Amino acid sequence: MNPESRTAHLLGPPARRRFKKAGVVASLALVMASGVVGPATPADLTASDRTAAAPDGGCRPRDLDDRAPASGHPENGRGCRGPRGPRGAPGPAGPQGPRGETGATGATGPRGEAGPTGPTGPCVGIDAAQEAEDFEIRLALTGGRTYAGIRDQRTGEKQTFLWTDLTARPDYPAGGAAGLPCDVAVNAHNRSTTVRRVKFDVITTTGQIWEAACVAFTTTHPATLNCADRSGRPKAWILVSRQPVPDALNGGV
Repeated sequence: MNPESRTAHLLGPPARRRFKKAGVVASLALVMASGVVGPATPADLTASDRTAAAPDGGCRPRDLDDRAPASGHPENGRGCRGPRGPRGAPGPAGPQGPRGETGATGATGPRGEAGPTGPTGPCVGIDAAQEAEDFEIRLALTGGRTYAGIRDQRTGEKQTFLWTDLTARPDYPAGGAAGLPCDVAVNAHNRSTTVRRVKFDVITTTGQIWEAACVAFTTTHPATLNCADRSGRPKAWILVSRQPVPDALNGGV
């Protein structure tokens, strides 16, 4: 029996366990001192050891998975997460849905009622006559008023028109049953005397014909119109005797 066995045999069980632990520690110290034990393998490192041993720029602890794969692969954990790849190109547009058909045109609504007739616009008109070489006559209707004009044609005269407003003459048709003047006409008679009679006529909106008589004087320079009677009062308009009626034959009313 060697001395170690004898020593273990002489000691009790607690003493023998302490003796064995002391021998193991001494043996490990002797081996490490002699350099027999090599560096630890990855399998011998704990998770904290691997994290501490990771070089700069390595995986962060949360990037590692210490759990062994279910398939039993001998390598524990996943590799480092790689950089995000570029965004893929957009896919082609889907086909356009069918266009809805246009509905039929609805029926035309009923025609609206005709609006009221607007007021009648003002009538205008003009007429002319020249029955002698020494003067000429005009009759103009404008702005609801009737004007008689004369222009001297003799040599040396100014040959400008001189106008007389016949609207203010008595009985001028000014509405109602008579209507309003809507067109005009001139009747001048060529006589060899110096007094020339001229008749001015208007037809109204109700179809009536009214007349005023004047005299052209050529004894004055230039020639003038005189539409007054011998007493100097303005001659009145008169409704001509017999008015035109439908189907008349050398007649009238």
